[in-house]
Amino acid sequence: MACVQIYLCSNPEDSVVERRLLRESVFPKLREYCRRMHGVDFRVIDPYEAADPKKWCLQRARLQLLEDCRKYSLGPFFVGLVGEQYGDACLPEQIEVSEFQCLLLVCERMGLRTDILKRCYRRDENAIPPSFVHIKHYGIQQENPTEENDWFEVLPEVRRILQDVVKHCIQEGTMTHDKSQKYFRSALDIDIRFAYEDPSTKDNARCLCYVHKINFQRKANRLLPEEQAQSDRLSQLRDHFLPSLVASHKALVYCLTTESNCWQGCLPEMRLNFAVGLSEQLHTDLKGLIDRAISKREQASAVDKFGQKDLCRIFSSLYRIERAEIKHVKAYLEERNTKFPFVLNGRPCSGKTVLLAHCASQASIWLKDLDPVIIVYFIDINSSLRQLLKALCESLASGHKHLYSTCLNDIFQLKENFKRLLTANLMSRNPLVLIIDGLDQLPVTDGPLDLTWLPKSLPPNVKLLISFTANSPAIFSTLKIYYPESTLFCELQPVESKSCSQLLTTLLQASNRKITSGQQVHVNQAFKKCSIPLNVELLHKQSSLWSSEFEITENMLVQGIHNKIVLMFDHLERKHGKALVSRALSYLTLARYGMTAAELTDVLSCDDEVLASFLPQNDCIPLSLRVPEVSVESLLFDLKGFLELWNIWGTQILFWVSRHFPLAICKKYLCSMATRQKLHHVLSVYFSGSWADAKAKPLIFDEELKFPGSLDKTQKIYSDRQVPSQPWIFCPPSFMSTAISSKERTHANLRKLHELPFHLLKSGRLEELGNLMTSQVFLQAMLQAMMGDELLLWLERTSQLFFPRKLQLLSIILRSSACLLWNNPADLPSVLQAKLLPFLSVYPTLEECIYPARSDDVIRRKGLNSVLSPVPLVPYTHCTLNEPKASQITHSAGSHSGTVVVVLENGAAWVCHGGVFEASKLPESSHLQFTSVSSCENIFLLSSHCGKLVLWDTNAPTRPQEIQTRHTEKGESSILEGFLVSNDKIFVWWKGQNVVNIFVEREEHTQLHCIHEITCVSCSEDGNIIYCGQNESSVTIFDWVNGQILATFTCPKKIPLIDMIHVSESDGLITCIDEAGNVFAWNLEIITEPVLISETHCRTLEKVLNIDHKRDNLLLVCKRQQIQLIDIHQMDVLDQLNPPKGKTFRIALMDQDSHFILGLLSNCPFLLVWNCASGQCVLSLDTNGQASNLLNCGAIYLAAITNSGVLIWDMDLITASAMAPKSGKRVEMVVVGCHGKSCYSTDGSEFVWKWEVLKGKVEGYFFHHGSVESMSISADGDYLVTIATRDIYVWDTNSGKNLHRISGSQAYNVLITPKGNTGVALSETGPSRIWKLQSGQKVCSIHLHLRNAIISPEGTFLFGINTGDLLAVSLWSGNVSKRFSCSDRSDVVAFHSLLNHPDYVIVASATGALYSWRITDDTICHQFQLPDSFLCQPEIFRLSSDGDYAILSITESTINILDISKSMLCSLRTEGPVQQPYVAVGISNQYVVYICYSSLECQNVFCDLHEKPILVVVRMSDGETVGRFYLCKNTSTLTVSDDLLVFVGFEDGSVGVYAVNDIKMSNTNCNGDGQSLIPLCPLDESLVWVPLVNPNLTWVELASVKYF
Repeated sequence: MACVQIYLCSNPEDSVVERRLLRESVFPKLREYCRRMHGVDFRVIDPYEAADPKKWCLQRARLQLLEDCRKYSLGPFFVGLVGEQYGDACLPEQIEVSEFQCLLLVCERMGLRTDILKRCYRRDENAIPPSFVHIKHYGIQQENPTEENDWFEVLPEVRRILQDVVKHCIQEGTMTHDKSQKYFRSALDIDIRFAYEDPSTKDNARCLCYVHKINFQRKANRLLPEEQAQSDRLSQLRDHFLPSLVASHKALVYCLTTESNCWQGCLPEMRLNFAVGLSEQLHTDLKGLIDRAISKREQASAVDKFGQKDLCRIFSSLYRIERAEIKHVKAYLEERNTKFPFVLNGRPCSGKTVLLAHCASQASIWLKDLDPVIIVYFIDINSSLRQLLKALCESLASGHKHLYSTCLNDIFQLKENFKRLLTANLMSRNPLVLIIDGLDQLPVTDGPLDLTWLPKSLPPNVKLLISFTANSPAIFSTLKIYYPESTLFCELQPVESKSCSQLLTTLLQASNRKITSGQQVHVNQAFKKCSIPLNVELLHKQSSLWSSEFEITENMLVQGIHNKIVLMFDHLERKHGKALVSRALSYLTLARYGMTAAELTDVLSCDDEVLASFLPQNDCIPLSLRVPEVSVESLLFDLKGFLELWNIWGTQILFWVSRHFPLAICKKYLCSMATRQKLHHVLSVYFSGSWADAKAKPLIFDEELKFPGSLDKTQKIYSDRQVPSQPWIFCPPSFMSTAISSKERTHANLRKLHELPFHLLKSGRLEELGNLMTSQVFLQAMLQAMMGDELLLWLERTSQLFFPRKLQLLSIILRSSACLLWNNPADLPSVLQAKLLPFLSVYPTLEECIYPARSDDVIRRKGLNSVLSPVPLVPYTHCTLNEPKASQITHSAGSHSGTVVVVLENGAAWVCHGGVFEASKLPESSHLQFTSVSSCENIFLLSSHCGKLVLWDTNAPTRPQEIQTRHTEKGESSILEGFLVSNDKIFVWWKGQNVVNIFVEREEHTQLHCIHEITCVSCSEDGNIIYCGQNESSVTIFDWVNGQILATFTCPKKIPLIDMIHVSESDGLITCIDEAGNVFAWNLEIITEPVLISETHCRTLEKVLNIDHKRDNLLLVCKRQQIQLIDIHQMDVLDQLNPPKGKTFRIALMDQDSHFILGLLSNCPFLLVWNCASGQCVLSLDTNGQASNLLNCGAIYLAAITNSGVLIWDMDLITASAMAPKSGKRVEMVVVGCHGKSCYSTDGSEFVWKWEVLKGKVEGYFFHHGSVESMSISADGDYLVTIATRDIYVWDTNSGKNLHRISGSQAYNVLITPKGNTGVALSETGPSRIWKLQSGQKVCSIHLHLRNAIISPEGTFLFGINTGDLLAVSLWSGNVSKRFSCSDRSDVVAFHSLLNHPDYVIVASATGALYSWRITDDTICHQFQLPDSFLCQPEIFRLSSDGDYAILSITESTINILDISKSMLCSLRTEGPVQQPYVAVGISNQYVVYICYSSLECQNVFCDLHEKPILVVVRMSDGETVGRFYLCKNTSTLTVSDDLLVFVGFEDGSVGVYAVNDIKMSNTNCNGDGQSLIPLCPLDESLVWVPLVNPNLTWVELASVKYF
């Protein structure tokens, strides 16, 4: 992140209290404010922060720090504190020779000591101009380091001598007044003038200065001359210089005067009061400056997403030596028709990257008339081919202003997109210059480098430049083969030593240094041995420290870049301390994308070893303790040129310019894995925020870490390291209660997102990494940061290490919703509820992912929450094979761990894993062409054309191993039929052969020969006995250890055997199955005398397609026309399953518990699942076309082989989906019980389902004698009334008892009064009867047919339309009590009563008139006349209970609403086309609930949400969407209850329930926490409530009565 970097200027002796208070209270608050409010960091550089005055910065270092703050700080950069003390004069660090010699002469004439000046200042001819430099100068190496200790003792005397001499020189006129000021000004004065004397008013506005004056009485003549001089200079600074800046430059200077009667000066209480006031004022002022600066920055700046432009700027600035290869590049760019890329290679550190960056910066000049599009990408060790292609595709689309979907693409799609975008502007006159540096940095893969993403021939207006290191000959040969006709290969030649010497001279002059001729000789020799540009930079750092007296030996100029880097590190250790240097360099190297300077200080402060070196030399440890920022900044200053600031993702991070530095650091400091993991752990703890929020971290002193004070014992000290909080989402405090999705108010913590998972992985904390991957807050932050692709990569990588199945499920869900979530991260909770919640019974630990615990990062979200969630489509992995040419899958096999290996027609072998959507080539197999593959447990065996076998154990760390077999003659290939593994023994047999090869410890041991072709093999548990099934239905038993044939037996049918099953090895039973499905049981108790004991013959002669056997002795035999389930222990056929009409079986398998059968049918794109107990098809899985094979991968996974790849399902998810309650037919109606605790659904069958909403299961079924046509429920939920075949059933919902079955009603619907004691049976062909629910006694009859009938809210009238009029019929007499006729004689088309105003009915006419009819006094009021476009649709018309809103009609994507209270018509634009029958008005008159389809185009091939409906709730008062829920199935009905619950029926017979939570209106639903997790069993059966066998009541009506 960007940084507000403040230089704190003060007199250290006069500001102890103020600086301590600011450091402990104000600066941490400001940092937290900056991070949360603006996403920027905040740091303060105090040059006097170190506890030891000897470590305080000298003048040159201070001014450089101040200049860096001015240059890099975002907003304010300077805070000055001016008090009552001016401070001692800061002596110049360097004095020109002529000036110093003049001072010495005057000193001698004045009789002062010159020896002390000569001892403190040394002549250095290497300075420009030649000067005397004092011994504390950072650039002079000391012959006697002990002189540093004497410096502080003689400093006052040196200062007095120089000042006296300079005053004398001024009097003599040998020195001007201005020139003499450097001998008298204090550090405070120098720093303030350096900050303010810049003529820029803009910079002055970034400075703050606070002046504190104290008026107190002094004794006469109390001040010494030196004190008086300092007082005068202080007065000149604060009373003249600073006020003048206020007037001229509007500088921000605050002045406070304190009155004191104390002669001793300022009392501690006064000082503390001032410090408190200063803290408050400074906090306010800095916040204001920061807010204004960031506001301007946001308006002007554009974030470089990949940071490549800034990298190009950095590398280009390092181009200092002209290279001849520039001419070749320029000629290539200027040439019109270049079909091939320009390939540059060179030795490491030869300057390839710098040269290409320079070419990128010059290309716009060379091609200025063509206005080229220039794209550069520098590959580093963290890059992958996917990341490279993704970045290039986005850059190409942006450069050519093309629309490009950032939605997830697999590697094959990325390759195609890259090629397509290269040719997108084929006719454009603006050429494209694409530069890719560091091709050798891509991850090493098996076989040659993959170059298929590069076009074979470039378009005329595309220039492509590629570089790689000459140490990678494989890349060079691969490029030569890929571009055989190209001559555009260029090798970067070494730089001449003369050029290196000239560059060194230039660099030294820029820093006002040079070297002597004697030193130059040694340097020239060094350049002759190594003339790479990096060597020049390193020698510049080394030689800038040489004084003219420094003698160089051959050993000082070490050979080799690595050694020179280590030499520089050794110097830094002596200067800054070994602990600080070693850890700082290590952390910078271990960080995934570098670190910011503020982060580096934080991490070093959390490192006990580093912090211990900064403890005060006494026993008093402060409560807050940090590594001084100035110490870290000084170290970073010494690393400039090698460590640069890189702007990426809006953050300035420190990164190594040369790749050699990380290598040297790893070799010197990080050679131990334990050390690397330890430091990665420190980084992970920091980015997790464990020690933030003033939490004290223990500092443990023991034998390794000694306490600096007088105490020797082991102790633990707690101190606040003042590290900032690390929320996933930076959220301003004032918005903490609002939605997290507001991008204007919140921003993701990109540094934490990039670094924390990486360091958890590298530190070996895999469980924490797995838990992180399942955190909803982490997922939300990644999506908000537009890092969805990286999130999926992290899930994929972590799933291979920890929580494999849970993370695979999560990855599949996010991938299938990518197109939606990438654009709308706030929809993540509803997507997880829709797709993950139904599977919590399988993975209950994922509940935290759906319902995260409340924390600072988790904000309660409004919207729709799932209460009862129907099971969606079963998530699956679709592994695609990225073959450049289409090739069919010929063979496949799966392991118990879920790995699938397939062999293609072209001989390639691909590996697929669950949760990984891109298959990979079998490792180390690119040189082989395979013919077949087989598996046993977790081991794969592949046969090749050349006769070799390749063995791969997926659980072993070893890679695939080649095995040469002796049975192949002259290298001829044989197709592998199968193999078995028993301990260290492997048994292999071949298609069409009679040989079994036996391998022991993967070395071929022997061969077994049978008479006939071997078709199947089994072995004993110890692997010593082999059973070979053969083509003639015979079985040969071998004791291969002793080389004996024990027995041979033949099954009666003499049909080839396909398998042999050891039912019970202890009992000596073996079962043989032949191709016709016949089963034979043999007793091998006496193994040499096999006895046939039973057999089962199949009636059909069809060939068996496959068999499947489970441990419970259940055998599945699959044929085209039938599936049989056989108990091989009892030799009985338990059940048979026939395919649907017109279909045949292709393959069938059983789940692990034998509860379900999974099968493929011919000409059917689905995988069907049948319940073994009922034979009912309970689930269908889409296979995206016809699948050719099914693989049962142990008990965990199921794989389907298709033309496009491999589909892999989690078997537990299939089981959960198959057991989910659903009728299998379209839900026709849903009615809701009391308070939404239960609901009832019907699908037109004989059953009504009773759902327990919170438990998420079906409690039971109400059975009827006929199809259910209609149903109603009483308001209290006690009575359910249904109609089936015109009989009325009255049920007690609590007991399930059928109270009445009434025949002769001729009713089509039943209405129940609000009190629940009376029912109205509506009939179209007979009278509508009113009766008592409990007794069934008829009250009266209504002899008029009423359309759209409803009961009034008070239960008094029955309203309905008859012959165009609205009638109110009395429920006591059945007579018409009131009649409403439209004044314009038009027909009534719709009406609605008001729940809150039961006396009123709103009536709509066919002509658009809207009336209110008051029943009590029969008054009518004409309210509105609707325009034609808003005419009421009778089937849609809905009214809120208070009559404020009415839904009039629905067009495709618009709902027309009448706001009756405001007399205003409104059009609500929906999110897509509305399913018109499914719209309702919710409770409290506030909400519209509707179901629609998304209008967005889906660009993700894996996405399924765009094809499914969306449930949307809109607040009618302001039109704001309260929430949306993505339904995973097609809907059939919608019901809204009175307590903010939405009930949705689906076409597969399931029901979903959703709670509305509107925080803004304080409308929340206590049922919104979701269903409880109750594991279901497929054998569990719900209650079935049976009806009365015969009707107990019959209604009869006189035949002479006529009905209207």
